[in-house]
Amino acid sequence: MDSPKKSLHVTDHLANERTFLAWIRTAIAVMTLGVAINRFALFLIEMHQVVPEARHLANRHVEKLGIGLVLLGIVLLVGSTWHYIHVGRTIDDENYRPSVRIMVGTALVIGLMGGSTLIWLF
Repeated sequence: MDSPKKSLHVTDHLANERTFLAWIRTAIAVMTLGVAINRFALFLIEMHQVVPEARHLANRHVEKLGIGLVLLGIVLLVGSTWHYIHVGRTIDDENYRPSVRIMVGTALVIGLMGGSTLIWLF
């Protein structure tokens, strides 16, 4: 009996899958944070209508930040799926090269979103 053909890159594919799952968890966390911020913004607006003295707490632009984070989570999900498929193919073709631009770009976008959140907190 012939044994099934074994991939020479099993550990590489497993590492790629773990990375993909980490990106999915990150995307879910970013979207959840966006929903939480959006709901909190609605709470502040409602509180402003009930308690006029709390006017400084109501920031109508925070809702857009929440929506932006949900959109960022969706972009992370789509991008990580594409990256997972691309990396899997390049591992099989034995010509994988890490993409510095994608990682730096993702870090910059998340940093900008975090910076806008920080500005909102002040």
